[in-house]
Amino acid sequence: MQSCAVEKIWEGPALLGESPLWDFRDNCLYWLDIENARLYRKSADGKTTHSLALPAPAGSIALCDDGGLIAALGQGLSLIDMDSGIVSPLAPSLASTECLMNDGKADRYGNFFFGTKHLKETSPLGRCWRYTRGQILQQDGAFVVFNGPAFSPAGERIYFADSPSRRIMTARYDEEYGINSKPEVFAQLSESDGYPDGMTIDSEGCLWNAQWDGWAITRYQPDGTIERKLELPVQRPTSVCFGGKDLKTLYITSASTRLTPEEISHNPDAGALFKLDLDIAGIPETSVNYKD
Repeated sequence: MQSCAVEKIWEGPALLGESPLWDFRDNCLYWLDIENARLYRKSADGKTTHSLALPAPAGSIALCDDGGLIAALGQGLSLIDMDSGIVSPLAPSLASTECLMNDGKADRYGNFFFGTKHLKETSPLGRCWRYTRGQILQQDGAFVVFNGPAFSPAGERIYFADSPSRRIMTARYDEEYGINSKPEVFAQLSESDGYPDGMTIDSEGCLWNAQWDGWAITRYQPDGTIERKLELPVQRPTSVCFGGKDLKTLYITSASTRLTPEEISHNPDAGALFKLDLDIAGIPETSVNYKD
């Protein structure tokens, strides 16, 4: 494992920091604290941070083509205008009440792909959907905790995880159907690696994955081999995204939830937001077309 010069850019602490999202339109960073039901935005220069209280926990966000955000929130989908503070339900009742919206991301075609987690994290009651221009299509699969997803540069492959299995999966993906092949194992984590959480793809087609309880992020080559593993100062990194003017800054969210006082003493930055400067660029996020 390699050490890396991460910089803490927000103290927090978030209980469950998630879904970092670089807005290339306004040069700002968004992220969530799921368990505190808050949305955050930090300016490109890092000098100002704003937050918005949400009506329910949101698991993930994506850019909308009208300038706002789409959010997997509560048991469904909502639109968020952070400047006005208006949260508008779009499809509020998709998931079972035993589940909560979790990770999601825009695919390369302008659709929002998102999934849920079982609240007790014990049963495969979670599902995943694709929101495509006013239609919501459920995808195959059952999950305890759906995490990811990420998409290859051309959009023809999807990567995702059912985190308790410690497996990152991959499948073929297309604009019309979404997942269109049987998922196969892309990477199997060991107990010492922790659990696969949020992920993103860089411009070279490599997958970056945050490892919950693993104190690390790992970069996988397209064939699933590990290219590098970077040690972090937090036990529970939760997700990653590329941002900055050249998309060569990796932003990393983390969690402090359910850590014991002893674990916190060894992990004082738990729940903070970090950045890491790299020589590899990411890919600009696609905006979601949410209209019919």
